[in-house]
Amino acid sequence: MALLGFSILRDALYYGNKRQTIRKLRKTPIKKGERLHLYYHLRRSDCESLGSWTCKETFFIRMFSQPHIIEIVNLLGEKGLIVRNHAMTESEALDLAKRDGFTSTQELFTALERMHGRQDGSQVFQVIRW
Repeated sequence: MALLGFSILRDALYYGNKRQTIRKLRKTPIKKGERLHLYYHLRRSDCESLGSWTCKETFFIRMFSQPHIIEIVNLLGEKGLIVRNHAMTESEALDLAKRDGFTSTQELFTALERMHGRQDGSQVFQVIRW
């Protein structure tokens, strides 16, 4: 069971338009088949449950702010060795952004940079879909 808290895009989550999230890699990554419990404003007095779903798919990415590049990567072994799989095409990156509730890859990068700073490829993120 995984709790996922959100602070933006509430309506997209509530109405089912947003069916994925991109998160910094956890110590124990979320796995396909795991139950996900979504909350808006988790750990706040105005916390609201948005429902629970089963994780359908996960994969790992690295992002580079300049130029905007998103790479799909594989994590191997206990130490999390990163092996580059491939860079996403523009259409794949746009699909990723739209599934996450944004209208463009620029919006996606702006939101992630606001939360996690400029991306130089050193951080690994997990894409979680339900």
